[in-house]
Amino acid sequence: MSLKAVGSAAGLGLLLVAGTGCGPEEEEADELELADEEVAPMSQEQEVHPATPGGTAYTRASADARTDASSADTNYGDTTRLRADASPAAESFLLFDTWVLGAPVNNAKLRVYATTGSEGTLAAWPVSNDWTESTITWANRPLYSGGPVLHTPLPIEDESWVELDATEVVQGDGLYSFGMGMGSSDGASFVSRNSTLESLWPTLYINLEPSNCTPGTLVESHEVNLPDRAFYVSESSPDSRLSRQTSMWVDADVGRETFLSFIIDPRGRDIKRAVLGLRSRDDGTKHGPKLYNVVPGTWTPQSRTWNTRPQLEPTPIAELGEVPPSTRMLMDVTDLVRGRSGTLGTNGTGFRLELGLRSDSSDGVEFYSPYHGQDVYRPKLTLYFDRPCPP
Repeated sequence: MSLKAVGSAAGLGLLLVAGTGCGPEEEEADELELADEEVAPMSQEQEVHPATPGGTAYTRASADARTDASSADTNYGDTTRLRADASPAAESFLLFDTWVLGAPVNNAKLRVYATTGSEGTLAAWPVSNDWTESTITWANRPLYSGGPVLHTPLPIEDESWVELDATEVVQGDGLYSFGMGMGSSDGASFVSRNSTLESLWPTLYINLEPSNCTPGTLVESHEVNLPDRAFYVSESSPDSRLSRQTSMWVDADVGRETFLSFIIDPRGRDIKRAVLGLRSRDDGTKHGPKLYNVVPGTWTPQSRTWNTRPQLEPTPIAELGEVPPSTRMLMDVTDLVRGRSGTLGTNGTGFRLELGLRSDSSDGVEFYSPYHGQDVYRPKLTLYFDRPCPP
């Protein structure tokens, strides 16, 4: 079992600086499928028992396996990829252990990393825990027997995370198993916990209630959101995909821009603040980049190179100014989030926030990407809101 606690952004202001410091056939090896992989291993130093009330905990899958209808009695529990497909039929199963949360659950998100794309959409559902990674097959797999079905209407993009709202299922400490499948014959593959790419393993993110949550009162809660897509592009390699890197570069001299997106679901809450946090790496800059909205409709699955990159709105949202080395830069993006809604998520109110970073300076800067192994360094968008404490 691997449950970890992660910090949240804190503070307010327009600009803040805080704390330094494919199918059922045999799968190819990680280094072949992700040939230009640069993903860092996940750190084991963040493990805590129990998790911190009011914080965010995450636990990676303690078991996972794919099952295949065309080989109904074959176990695939030791393969490095999961699969969801309607034809040939394939489903995958995940088990998470949340025994040491130490606080009530505010919300929970299931995240899996897609290595192939699909025009179809992914769904997950609760199943019994009566299965093991080494014995599960299509013939003996646990079947759906009721409960919330987790779903996203977004098509699956390769080299991105698929995020499903699991709040209705994950209510506290315990074991949680999910089945995962698609209604489309255009299936997709996902990184398994058997892969060497630890930071891309299936993960359950859980935002916890604060310790001062007295039943019947309002308390400020928060929700940490991680990017579902993140990459940078370079003018010097105009047709190259530079995704899955542990850094995100922004530089006018070389011509490098960074893009990242978040799935945000207000779920009827009054968002008081929204803060985007990016952590710089070893070299800072006197002239930080500017943050922009992406022009709607210009970010497509093909927008991963300099020549095909998403277009940015002409007016920046914020300008970072000086960026010291090894510093978390916090930007208030409340106006982009508050009062906005869409059609994503379990409640059908979520939306995708698409952002870009561009610099006018030749003094570029390097930020940690979500592919970095230590969660504390990754980009995060934190929502703050008041909510009634549960009874």
